[in-house]
Amino acid sequence: MTQAFADMPLRPETKAVLAQLGFITPTPIQAAAVPAGLAGRDVLGKAMTGTGKTLAFGLPIVERLDPTRVAAQALIMLPTRELAQQVAEHLAAVAAGRGLKVALLVGGEKVRFQLPRIPGSQIIVGTPGRILDLLKERMLHIEWAECLVLDEFDRMLDMGFIDDVKSIVAKLPKDHQSMLFSATVPAEIRRLAETFLRDPMEIVIESGLRPAEKADQRAFRVKPHERLEILLRLIAKELRGDPEKTLLVFANTRIAVAELDRELWGRGLPAAALSGEFEQSRRFMVMDSFREKKTRVLVATDVASRGLDVDHVGHVINYDVPLECEDYIHRIGRTARAGRSGTVTTFVIPVQERKFGAILDAFGSVIKTATVHLPPGTRAARESTGRTLSSPRAGRGTGRPPRGGSRSPRGQASKGRPPQRGARRTKR
Repeated sequence: MTQAFADMPLRPETKAVLAQLGFITPTPIQAAAVPAGLAGRDVLGKAMTGTGKTLAFGLPIVERLDPTRVAAQALIMLPTRELAQQVAEHLAAVAAGRGLKVALLVGGEKVRFQLPRIPGSQIIVGTPGRILDLLKERMLHIEWAECLVLDEFDRMLDMGFIDDVKSIVAKLPKDHQSMLFSATVPAEIRRLAETFLRDPMEIVIESGLRPAEKADQRAFRVKPHERLEILLRLIAKELRGDPEKTLLVFANTRIAVAELDRELWGRGLPAAALSGEFEQSRRFMVMDSFREKKTRVLVATDVASRGLDVDHVGHVINYDVPLECEDYIHRIGRTARAGRSGTVTTFVIPVQERKFGAILDAFGSVIKTATVHLPPGTRAARESTGRTLSSPRAGRGTGRPPRGGSRSPRGQASKGRPPQRGARRTKR
């Protein structure tokens, strides 16, 4: 296996750019896929997020394209806007050595802002929906494209892009090269891959669903009304302990993400939120701030779990138990990257025990579990009603309890407590 990029049959200008960017030794997926791609082979690669797939398919593209031709010669499609942006940025840096241009075409941004990027760009990076729209309007032409890349293909399938992908592939020349990468390759994906690939070289880097080896995984079983306060204290402690650490907090719904973001700001913690409803410009701004560590805590839905590409996240926190084991893998794949260590903390409340049980069945041997309570006398611990996010009675700001303590809106005592004698009653 190749020990360094300098040993690969790459052009001198490409090697110089790689050295300048700090890429010295290829990852396993790069060491296997780059030679195959350079030879013109179709590739079916099975590798987890964070293993270096961008260079695995990007280097063959940069090496084989002709910078003197202004037509689109390579098409790279990805399931999310964030991931497309990051791939475009990485490829642009490497392709600059050969004078190749990269155009980013994604939804969430007005078409008129993207059209000027197309002329003169040899590499098109985008999401299937926007690519297909531009093809239908004859604003984009791919009939001369020589290479197709489908990255995170399992995620594309989950998000319902398969029909769009088929329509786009039908417009490519029949003799184009195809490279397909996926974190998992079940029977359905393998069947679909056979329609896109010709005699592919199959590369398997990760076997099955397996978390990063150097991720310290732990799970805290908590009471529902104590979960938020425990989270806020944990984040504050982490930020104080390491001024360079970044944290990624996952929740299952957009509402929970927005409310967690509000609570963090109420505690004076530098946080930002990311979910599918945000406009493209705002999403890019949030991601840039997180990469530059201006924002050290990012709260997100699963839309970011495969679309987030930063050098390293020190701590991944699952405020909600992921709905699927695969979601758990992709969430925690943000930490312990490139051989570094990281921490994963999952909060488990009673109603999520069944979902967590499936994760334990798959990865229980590496997850340390503990029951965590707030210290006696803590305000949140005294709340008998159980304050949870998304409750219309929940207090705002710094985690204060609902106005009026644990009493109901009509002045009645909480469920399970008899009204006190002489208590003032609200007129109905």
